Amino acid sequence: MTTSEMEDHATNRQNGHHLTHNGHVKTRSEFHFQSASISSSSSTTTTETTTTTLSASTETSSSGIHWATIEHVVHGGLLALIMLHILVAPYTKVEESFNLQATHDILNFGVSRESIQKYDHLEFPGVVPRTFVGPLLLAVGSWPLMAIARFVAPGSGIPKGLLGQIIVRSVLGLLTFMGWRQMSRGIRHQFGRTVSLLFMVISSVQFHWLFYAGRTLPNTFALALVNVAYSYWMQASAQSSRFSTEKKLMRMIDCLVLSTVLFRSEVLILLGPIVLLELIMTRIRFWRTVQEGILAGLVSLGIAVAVDSWFWQQWMWAEGAVFWFNAVEGKSVAWGVSPWHTYFLTLLPKISGLALPLALAAVPIEQRYRRYILATGVFVGLYSFLGHKEWRFIVYVVPILNLGGAITLSWIMKRKTLVYRLLALFILGGLGLNFLSSVAQALISSRNYPGGHALQRLHELEMSYFPAATVHIDGAAAETGCSRFGEIGSSTALREDPYPWTYSKDESHRTPKDYLQYTHLLTAAPEFHQHDFEILEKVDGYAGIERVPLAQIKKTCPEALRTLLTNADNSSWTMTQAKEQVQKMWTDCSPLQIRMEGRIWILKRIGAV
Repeated sequence: MTTSEMEDHATNRQNGHHLTHNGHVKTRSEFHFQSASISSSSSTTTTETTTTTLSASTETSSSGIHWATIEHVVHGGLLALIMLHILVAPYTKVEESFNLQATHDILNFGVSRESIQKYDHLEFPGVVPRTFVGPLLLAVGSWPLMAIARFVAPGSGIPKGLLGQIIVRSVLGLLTFMGWRQMSRGIRHQFGRTVSLLFMVISSVQFHWLFYAGRTLPNTFALALVNVAYSYWMQASAQSSRFSTEKKLMRMIDCLVLSTVLFRSEVLILLGPIVLLELIMTRIRFWRTVQEGILAGLVSLGIAVAVDSWFWQQWMWAEGAVFWFNAVEGKSVAWGVSPWHTYFLTLLPKISGLALPLALAAVPIEQRYRRYILATGVFVGLYSFLGHKEWRFIVYVVPILNLGGAITLSWIMKRKTLVYRLLALFILGGLGLNFLSSVAQALISSRNYPGGHALQRLHELEMSYFPAATVHIDGAAAETGCSRFGEIGSSTALREDPYPWTYSKDESHRTPKDYLQYTHLLTAAPEFHQHDFEILEKVDGYAGIERVPLAQIKKTCPEALRTLLTNADNSSWTMTQAKEQVQKMWTDCSPLQIRMEGRIWILKRIGAV
């Protein structure tokens, strides 16, 4: 028996599970699970129990130290990937703007009633109100780092405002990572360390959640809490008594209710099947569950109303307003309608990759996994009835799919026949391709923020010539990276610039004369202003992929590599220069090139001084 098999066997013993000769798991029966929807029989007795028999000496053995080291390496690598995605694409888009702008305003203006009058959301409230709970948490977590960054910013080579934005997003990335790490611990409780580690490995090759782990979407905040809830759910299956099992499940309900009330109301659709399943399995009592749900709901609602009413300057439950807008009034269809099967056939395969088929294979392999895939599958099915569909609405299913992928891969790796070894290598190779695809998608996505680059470039071009300037940012620029963190001249935690620059996103302008009050424009329509403004620079954005001849790569790639290696030891190299050199090497060495086109133009009013 290998080290990993011994460790998993010991973990299964700890949880009251016993391996049969063919690798399947059997557990001692304690609770009865009756459900015609799960079993063809009207009543089925399943196994749900725990007992603690693993001695402390096993946990502190040399094998345990080895596993702890591997866990640290894998978890540290995953966190590093999240941070790299933030650095590669530090700007944000329109869906993320509210939480980012709100965090900026809390950090820079404070939270007094007078300070709130300067906040961005009062001038540009958006289609629906959003909660300030997330921005408040980010501001509290970012403030100490902002104080430190005040001293390191001048030598970093990163614009001060952009550095502040990176700090805020990094704090969110850390919170997201902590949620995934907590889930991996829950997996270890029930399925063992091998499955827990493979879960994190599979998660580290998926582009969408890595790229959005540090993006200030409400779904990102919600996902962190959902992962903690999943951890409690799995720990409940490793408890030694009914009381401790129910206690863990109550904590799971608390997390899901908190996520629903504060951040995303669709989590309620996930909570429903999970609670129903646990009630059928008699692991929780009906009235105890109702009491816990009401208590958690009232506490969550109290937090939401108190925070949101203060910042919105009126009585407000922000996520309740979002739910009413989307579900009751059905106005979300204005952003597009997709067929019922879109989540199952298009979006789930897109965001989960190889984890999806591996998760389906885990259903017959591991009976303990079936409850998780059943509840999340019902969630996706129910949510499919809403016409407007986006992958981020069902991102909460990805951790469960990754768990299934880890179970299947672990099961295959423990079989020693040649066929299984080749299959394991094939799957690991597929995960490697997934990782390469994730890297490519991250590089492509970093070119999707011309508005952010244009605002930074405007300051580089004009700040020394214009002690005071007025800048208009049109919708295209605002939606592709412009934020208050990128502005200069306002009070910020990182700088005290003397330049009184002012910025406007006024969308009421209709004629060229309406823009004559500004010295500079960031716009996607330069021809509209050709008589009054001159073009200073064009900022390109992503426009597609094109192939490059192999003969050209043979000429350009070796020189780009030599330049990169030569400058790697240059201590005066800034982060911006290093990033540009890496991007140049990609351009010179890759057979597929990113095609760029003009997206945002930087304009200056003729005669402005």
